[in-house]
Amino acid sequence: MSKVSVTNLEEGIFQLQINDPENQNRLDEEFYSELIAALFSITKEPTLRVLIVTGHKDVFCAGLSLEFIRKLTTGKAELKDLYTLCTLMLNFPVPIIGALSGHAVGGGLMLGLCCDILVAAQSSRYGMTFTYMGLTPGLGTTSLLPALVGYHFASEMILTGKLYKGRELKERGLFNYVVPVEQVMDVALDIARRIAEKPRYVIEMIKCTLSIPRRQALQDAMSRECLMYKICFTHPDTSALIEANYLG
Repeated sequence: MSKVSVTNLEEGIFQLQINDPENQNRLDEEFYSELIAALFSITKEPTLRVLIVTGHKDVFCAGLSLEFIRKLTTGKAELKDLYTLCTLMLNFPVPIIGALSGHAVGGGLMLGLCCDILVAAQSSRYGMTFTYMGLTPGLGTTSLLPALVGYHFASEMILTGKLYKGRELKERGLFNYVVPVEQVMDVALDIARRIAEKPRYVIEMIKCTLSIPRRQALQDAMSRECLMYKICFTHPDTSALIEANYLG
């Protein structure tokens, strides 16, 4: 059964839903490949003007699966391959709206932050949990997060690994809107409708231009973050920290 579905909601508006509630929408290699294939496929849709990305109602994405992290630490999977998804989202031809009704942590939150517009829920939790596992952040966290919330709050989020309720982040610049969970999709759809009214060629040029700094920031962060990860993987404490502190 596919964990990724694509639906044409209205004229010009498509929804990509990641839905594997049994595993809290955690990304493994198969899931990751499905997401990339779905995004590539949608780009070929001539009527597309805006994409809404959603998760399960309780969990948007809980980051990488434990098995995937184990493969990364042992060299059985390549960390740099993970950046393909972020790059694809930042290079996507039209705007992506993230409707984060459920929790999003670590790599799952970074998946959300690669969207152009974000709507979050007041009661759901969001955070960067890498350090709990003895890992430095990846997926462009060190460049994309400070660009959104500023150096000081980005430092707090990354170094503490704290999970924040959406209402705590309302004034921090991380999300466009933080609303009651039952309103998240309605707000996302309202924004999407306003965008879909505009000519496709205008939307494309604006998305391309506005995303330039973020695309450059991701490229700048990639080699640095991959090097930090490799250093973490060789540290004798890392494997034990991952096993003890992974949010299962």
